Amino acid sequence: MEHKPLLMGHWNNERNGRYDRPRYEGEAANLDLIEIPEEYNVIVVSTPYMHNRGFPKFKPHNQSNGEFHEQVENLTSKGRQVLFNLQNQHVNGHDYNYNEEILASRIMNILVGNRFSGICINLDREIMDEKDNQVVIPAALKLLKKWCKEENRDFSICISSYFSDLGEDNKGLPYLTELEGHYDLVCANLYEYIAGGGYVFHSLQFDKGGDWISEDDDEQKEDFLYGMMDSFTNGTRGFPKIPHDKLVLGLTANQDATHKGHVSDPSAVLNAMERLKQSGTPIRGLSAYTINWDAGQDKDGQPHSHKFINRYKGIITPV
Repeated sequence: MEHKPLLMGHWNNERNGRYDRPRYEGEAANLDLIEIPEEYNVIVVSTPYMHNRGFPKFKPHNQSNGEFHEQVENLTSKGRQVLFNLQNQHVNGHDYNYNEEILASRIMNILVGNRFSGICINLDREIMDEKDNQVVIPAALKLLKKWCKEENRDFSICISSYFSDLGEDNKGLPYLTELEGHYDLVCANLYEYIAGGGYVFHSLQFDKGGDWISEDDDEQKEDFLYGMMDSFTNGTRGFPKIPHDKLVLGLTANQDATHKGHVSDPSAVLNAMERLKQSGTPIRGLSAYTINWDAGQDKDGQPHSHKFINRYKGIITPV
């Protein structure tokens, strides 16, 4: 993956755009790939899957396979990356008797069949923690990288995880360690989405004797964002070290997209990024959860009007 500033977005092509969320929490938009604003230069595709016997298969929802493939090719021809989202349903349970070769071949079929240029590992903590997954998934992805290199095919690996999963007891570390030298991006998501509307409270003390700052503290948001990214780029405060030029800051697109962690003042993000640049560890870019929410509407029917991309698109301007 070319080392240039990027804006990444998770994209869903669901039937109603709400992903089982109640209407009073707002509504995400249902849009095609080619309708995604061009400033999103890395797109993580999370769309419906056909569940039958064996490994789940990818299927675009509201168009034919051929139409979807044309849209993917349209984006990649313009230098944009379109990644397949490896989610829980692909690796949960051992009734398929996966080993790295089987898993790699299943994923390869999805990638080649749908013209994807890479994969994003996006797993819940309990799935990540399973011992076999910690071994089999990295081995399968390294095998995929090898196959694609032999075929002169582009293949990017992104690891996407909540910051709490990366930090607490280093649960995310096996993937980072096993895939060191192989992964292209690590997206540390500094927000929380709890299924069913529950809450998990996270706060961190970045300086000895300093304040404890939570991901929901608007007044200290800049310090929280800078402190988290500084922790990752330097491997301090109990977090694993991630190369700054592969680190992506994951944010919620707006207040409706997740239950916690929204950044209401964009200057907190831009100032934190500038501080990282001044300290010699500029991060690679930002990621939005999700592109659909960025194009959606709030509970009163007011459009979000791509506020996220309009706020931050300046970071991808070459300098």
